Amino acid sequence: MKAKHVLIIALYGLVCFILSLLIANSGFAFETWLARCEPYRMQVEKALADGGLSADYYYLMVAESRCTPKAQSNAGALGFWQLMPRTSRKYGCTNPADLQCATVAAVSYLKRLESEFDSFRDVVIAWNMGGHNYKRAGKPTTQAVDLYWKVQRLKQLNRQS
Repeated sequence: MKAKHVLIIALYGLVCFILSLLIANSGFAFETWLARCEPYRMQVEKALADGGLSADYYYLMVAESRCTPKAQSNAGALGFWQLMPRTSRKYGCTNPADLQCATVAAVSYLKRLESEFDSFRDVVIAWNMGGHNYKRAGKPTTQAVDLYWKVQRLKQLNRQS
C-alpha cells in the first residue's frame, strides 16, 4: 500500500473518530435542537433565499443558539444568530433576540462573508471567529471547526427525518 493511501486512511479514521465523539456527546441534543427550531425554519430559510444564500445557513443558527432567543455566549454573542453586539448594530439589528431583526442582520453579514471566502466551510468558520480574525490567523480555531461539524451533523440529521 502506498504511503499516501495509508495517510488518507488514517485521516479518514481520525475524522470518523471525531464525528463519533460529537454524535455520542450530543447526538440526541441535535434532534432536540432541530425540533425546537422547526417553527422558525420557513421564515429563516425564506430570508436566506431572498438574500441569495443557501438554506443550509439555517443550521448555523440552530447550532449557534439552539433557537433560544435570549442565548448569550461567554464571548458576549447574543440571540438567535449569536451576533456580537457590534456586528449586530453594524448590520442594523438592535435586538438580536428578535428573530426578524437578527435574521436580516445575519443575512447581510453572511453575504459579506460569502464575498470574502470561497466555501461554505470557510464562511461558517469566519462567522465563528470573525472574518478579520480568520484572515489574520490563517487557520481555524478548534471551536470554529467544531461549529462547522455541528452544522454538518444538523443538516444530515434533518435530511434523514
